[in-house]
Amino acid sequence: MKAAILGTNGFLSTAIAIHFNEIGCELDMYGLEPPVNHKYNNFYKVNFTDDTLDYSTLFSSDIIIYATGAGIQSNLKENLNLIYNLNVKVPVSICNKLKEVDYKGRFVTFGSFFEMGETKETRTFTETDILISTAPAPNDYTISKRMLSRFVASYKHDFRHWHFILPTIYGKGENSLRLIPYTINAIRKNEELHFTAGDQTRQYIHVSEIPLMLELAIRKGLASGIYNVEGKEVMTVKEIVTLIHKAMGTTVPQGCFGSAGRVDTGMKHLALDGNKLYHYTGFTPSVRIIDVIDTY
Repeated sequence: MKAAILGTNGFLSTAIAIHFNEIGCELDMYGLEPPVNHKYNNFYKVNFTDDTLDYSTLFSSDIIIYATGAGIQSNLKENLNLIYNLNVKVPVSICNKLKEVDYKGRFVTFGSFFEMGETKETRTFTETDILISTAPAPNDYTISKRMLSRFVASYKHDFRHWHFILPTIYGKGENSLRLIPYTINAIRKNEELHFTAGDQTRQYIHVSEIPLMLELAIRKGLASGIYNVEGKEVMTVKEIVTLIHKAMGTTVPQGCFGSAGRVDTGMKHLALDGNKLYHYTGFTPSVRIIDVIDTY
């Protein structure tokens, strides 16, 4: 099988590429810089916002995975045009090109459970819940992801398109300012910790499980559609911080909660219902946060 991954050296794209190396896929990589943590057959330097993508090479792949984007890391302060270009314009343009050439393979894009917005409901959300949510969106990343998901749900095509809605992905190699590595590194360096109130609840999945899910989708011949990828654990920030401290043989310092602010704190409870994907593929996540703390 020949696979193309759009986006090099990203957290998710690297995990997928490493797994595809392991299962013997021919691998073409597209991005600004050559991959540094895995093998590949061909690298194509491309700036997606400049529309320099060589579609003639892309269309030869059996599966095309769009694993680039912008806006997920609020601390990067990325340009608004970049967020909408990478998260909406580019994948929509690729969809249209695939239709024009009557592409016969599979195209993969990703959504986010942030698309639910600032909901007050405390339950797991289905794919339909995500698509019809009108809860306030706290940032442009959320809005752009909503736009892509609703396009995917509406447009007509003959090729196979899988759009996977993801919870929070974590693991070795993620941005050091995200919750888990930030907490682990601060404990190791004996640095002061600062968190929000810590009561927001999120669902978590280890990054290594996403390529396993993709492999299952390929093997099972999953039909086109939008699918929630349910995470293994649903926890509050306080619960994760406490878990990490306990695993590392220390206690949570007083006063660390409520000393930081984030734009996503209005999204109190985000968790996905993955029954649809499980029904068609049997995918069930297994990795727990406690299992991988030592890998950071």
